[in-house]
Amino acid sequence: MTDPLLPTGEGHTELTAEDRDGLIPTYISTRGELYEAEQRNIAEGLLRKAPSLTQILDDKYLRGLHKSMFGEVWKWAGRYRQRETNIGVNPRLIATEVRKLTQDTAAWIEYGTYQDFEVAVRFHHRLVKIHPFPNGNGRWGRVAADFLSIAQGGESLTWGKHLELDTAELRNRYLQALREADDGDTGALAAFAKA
Repeated sequence: MTDPLLPTGEGHTELTAEDRDGLIPTYISTRGELYEAEQRNIAEGLLRKAPSLTQILDDKYLRGLHKSMFGEVWKWAGRYRQRETNIGVNPRLIATEVRKLTQDTAAWIEYGTYQDFEVAVRFHHRLVKIHPFPNGNGRWGRVAADFLSIAQGGESLTWGKHLELDTAELRNRYLQALREADDGDTGALAAFAKA
Protein backbone atom coordinates (compact mmCIF):
# COMPACT_ATOMS: atom_id res chain seq x y z
CA MET A 1 0.00 0.00 0.00
CA THR A 2 1.66 3.19 -1.13
CA ASP A 3 0.46 6.61 -0.19
CA PRO A 4 0.00 8.68 -3.36
CA LEU A 5 0.44 11.85 -1.31
CA LEU A 6 4.04 11.12 -0.37
CA PRO A 7 6.42 13.49 -2.13
CA THR A 8 8.57 11.97 -4.84
CA GLY A 9 11.73 13.13 -6.52
CA GLU A 10 13.54 13.48 -3.19
CA GLY A 11 14.71 9.87 -2.98
CA HIS A 12 18.38 10.73 -2.96
CA THR A 13 18.20 13.81 -0.75
CA GLU A 14 20.25 13.18 2.37
CA LEU A 15 18.59 13.55 5.74
CA THR A 16 19.83 16.35 7.96
CA ALA A 17 20.93 15.78 11.56
CA GLU A 18 17.57 17.23 12.68
CA ASP A 19 15.74 14.82 10.32
CA ARG A 20 17.54 11.91 11.98
CA ASP A 21 16.49 12.92 15.49
CA GLY A 22 14.45 10.01 16.82
CA LEU A 23 15.08 7.74 13.84
CA ILE A 24 15.33 4.05 14.79
CA PRO A 25 16.78 2.31 11.70
CA THR A 26 20.44 3.25 11.44
CA TYR A 27 20.74 2.44 7.72
CA ILE A 28 18.44 5.28 6.63
CA SER A 29 20.35 8.17 5.11
CA THR A 30 18.06 9.52 2.36
CA ARG A 31 14.46 10.68 2.11
CA GLY A 32 13.70 7.80 -0.25
CA GLU A 33 14.90 5.24 2.30
CA LEU A 34 12.87 7.00 5.00
CA TYR A 35 9.67 6.96 2.91
CA GLU A 36 10.15 3.27 2.11
CA ALA A 37 10.68 2.38 5.78
CA GLU A 38 7.65 4.43 6.82
CA GLN A 39 5.47 2.82 4.14
CA ARG A 40 6.48 -0.69 5.29
CA ASN A 41 5.68 0.24 8.88
CA ILE A 42 2.34 1.81 7.91
CA ALA A 43 1.35 -1.31 5.95
CA GLU A 44 2.17 -3.50 8.97
CA GLY A 45 0.39 -1.11 11.33
CA LEU A 46 -2.78 -1.18 9.26
CA LEU A 47 -3.11 -4.93 9.65
CA ARG A 48 -4.77 -4.24 12.99
CA LYS A 49 -8.52 -4.68 13.36
CA ALA A 50 -10.59 -1.63 12.41
CA PRO A 51 -11.70 0.20 15.57
CA SER A 52 -15.18 0.77 16.90
CA LEU A 53 -16.61 4.29 16.98
CA THR A 54 -15.82 4.53 20.70
CA GLN A 55 -12.20 3.50 20.09
CA ILE A 56 -11.51 5.88 17.20
CA LEU A 57 -12.82 8.78 19.29
CA ASP A 58 -10.38 8.06 22.10
CA ASP A 59 -7.12 9.98 22.52
CA LYS A 60 -5.26 6.87 23.69
CA TYR A 61 -6.39 4.88 20.64
CA LEU A 62 -5.35 7.70 18.29
CA ARG A 63 -1.86 7.82 19.82
CA GLY A 64 -1.67 4.03 19.57
CA LEU A 65 -2.66 4.18 15.91
CA HIS A 66 0.19 6.60 15.21
CA LYS A 67 2.58 4.32 17.10
CA SER A 68 1.45 1.28 15.11
CA MET A 69 1.98 3.19 11.87
CA PHE A 70 5.39 4.71 12.67
CA GLY A 71 6.78 2.91 15.76
CA GLU A 72 9.35 0.84 13.85
CA VAL A 73 10.83 4.01 12.32
CA TRP A 74 10.55 6.78 14.93
CA LYS A 75 11.28 6.61 18.68
CA TRP A 76 8.69 9.30 19.34
CA ALA A 77 5.86 7.59 17.41
CA GLY A 78 2.59 7.83 19.33
CA ARG A 79 3.88 10.64 21.57
CA TYR A 80 2.78 14.20 21.08
CA ARG A 81 5.40 16.65 19.88
CA GLN A 82 7.17 18.79 22.45
CA ARG A 83 8.44 21.49 20.10
CA GLU A 84 6.77 24.35 18.28
CA THR A 85 6.41 23.86 14.53
CA ASN A 86 5.42 26.21 11.75
CA ILE A 87 2.01 24.50 11.70
CA GLY A 88 -0.18 23.12 14.45
CA VAL A 89 -1.15 24.24 17.92
CA ASN A 90 1.19 25.00 20.77
CA PRO A 91 2.57 21.67 22.09
CA ARG A 92 1.09 22.36 25.56
CA LEU A 93 -2.39 22.45 23.98
CA ILE A 94 -2.22 19.28 21.86
CA ALA A 95 -3.78 16.82 24.33
CA THR A 96 -6.58 19.26 25.17
CA GLU A 97 -7.29 20.02 21.50
CA VAL A 98 -7.40 16.32 20.57
CA ARG A 99 -9.81 15.63 23.43
CA LYS A 100 -11.98 18.58 22.37
CA LEU A 101 -12.01 17.25 18.82
CA THR A 102 -13.05 13.75 19.88
CA GLN A 103 -15.83 15.24 22.05
CA ASP A 104 -16.97 17.54 19.24
CA THR A 105 -16.99 14.63 16.80
CA ALA A 106 -19.04 12.48 19.17
CA ALA A 107 -21.54 15.37 19.47
CA TRP A 108 -21.69 15.84 15.67
CA ILE A 109 -22.58 12.16 15.35
CA GLU A 110 -25.04 12.09 18.24
CA TYR A 111 -26.94 15.18 17.10
CA GLY A 112 -26.65 14.59 13.34
CA THR A 113 -24.87 17.90 12.84
CA TYR A 114 -23.22 16.66 9.64
CA GLN A 115 -23.63 13.65 7.40
CA ASP A 116 -21.36 10.72 8.33
CA PHE A 117 -18.96 11.40 5.47
CA GLU A 118 -18.60 15.07 6.36
CA VAL A 119 -17.97 14.15 10.00
CA ALA A 120 -14.96 12.09 8.87
CA VAL A 121 -13.64 14.89 6.64
CA ARG A 122 -13.99 17.54 9.37
CA PHE A 123 -12.37 15.15 11.87
CA HIS A 124 -9.41 14.72 9.51
CA HIS A 125 -9.05 18.43 8.95
CA ARG A 126 -8.97 19.22 12.67
CA LEU A 127 -6.48 16.39 13.37
CA VAL A 128 -4.11 17.76 10.75
CA LYS A 129 -4.60 21.33 11.92
CA ILE A 130 -3.71 20.32 15.50
CA HIS A 131 -0.62 18.56 14.06
CA PRO A 132 0.03 16.47 17.20
CA PHE A 133 3.16 14.60 16.07
CA PRO A 134 6.52 15.68 14.67
CA ASN A 135 5.86 13.70 11.46
CA GLY A 136 3.21 11.56 9.78
CA ASN A 137 0.20 13.71 10.71
CA GLY A 138 -1.41 13.70 7.26
CA ARG A 139 -1.03 9.97 6.71
CA TRP A 140 -2.19 9.18 10.25
CA GLY A 141 -5.08 11.64 9.96
CA ARG A 142 -6.25 10.12 6.67
CA VAL A 143 -6.23 6.63 8.20
CA ALA A 144 -8.04 7.84 11.33
CA ALA A 145 -10.71 9.58 9.21
CA ASP A 146 -11.09 6.44 7.10
CA PHE A 147 -11.56 4.36 10.25
CA LEU A 148 -14.12 6.90 11.52
CA SER A 149 -16.07 6.70 8.26
CA ILE A 150 -16.12 2.90 8.43
CA ALA A 151 -17.05 2.91 12.14
CA GLN A 152 -20.08 5.04 11.25
CA GLY A 153 -21.12 2.45 8.67
CA GLY A 154 -19.76 4.43 5.72
CA GLU A 155 -17.26 3.61 3.01
CA SER A 156 -13.50 3.91 2.97
CA LEU A 157 -12.18 7.27 1.87
CA THR A 158 -9.97 7.29 -1.23
CA TRP A 159 -8.03 10.56 -0.80
CA GLY A 160 -7.51 11.17 -4.52
CA LYS A 161 -6.58 7.58 -5.34
CA HIS A 162 -8.76 7.53 -8.46
CA LEU A 163 -7.54 10.83 -9.89
CA GLU A 164 -5.13 10.50 -12.77
CA LEU A 165 -2.59 12.91 -11.35
CA ASP A 166 1.08 12.60 -10.52
CA THR A 167 2.16 12.56 -6.89
CA ALA A 168 3.14 16.22 -6.83
CA GLU A 169 -0.24 17.36 -8.18
CA LEU A 170 -2.12 15.05 -5.78
CA ARG A 171 -0.19 16.51 -2.88
CA ASN A 172 -0.82 20.07 -4.11
CA ARG A 173 -4.58 19.43 -4.38
CA TYR A 174 -4.67 17.91 -0.90
CA LEU A 175 -2.77 20.84 0.64
CA GLN A 176 -4.94 23.37 -1.21
CA ALA A 177 -8.08 21.60 0.06
CA LEU A 178 -6.71 21.75 3.61
CA ARG A 179 -6.04 25.49 3.23
CA GLU A 180 -9.63 26.02 2.02
CA ALA A 181 -10.88 24.02 5.02
CA ASP A 182 -8.77 26.29 7.25
CA ASP A 183 -10.87 29.14 5.82
CA GLY A 184 -14.11 27.29 6.66
CA ASP A 185 -14.87 25.61 3.31
CA THR A 186 -14.52 21.81 3.52
CA GLY A 187 -16.01 21.22 0.05
CA ALA A 188 -12.71 20.66 -1.76
CA LEU A 189 -11.40 18.40 1.01
CA ALA A 190 -14.62 16.35 0.93
CA ALA A 191 -14.38 16.03 -2.86
CA PHE A 192 -10.73 14.98 -2.62
CA ALA A 193 -11.52 12.42 0.08
CA LYS A 194 -14.03 10.76 -2.29
CA ALA A 195 -11.96 11.06 -5.50
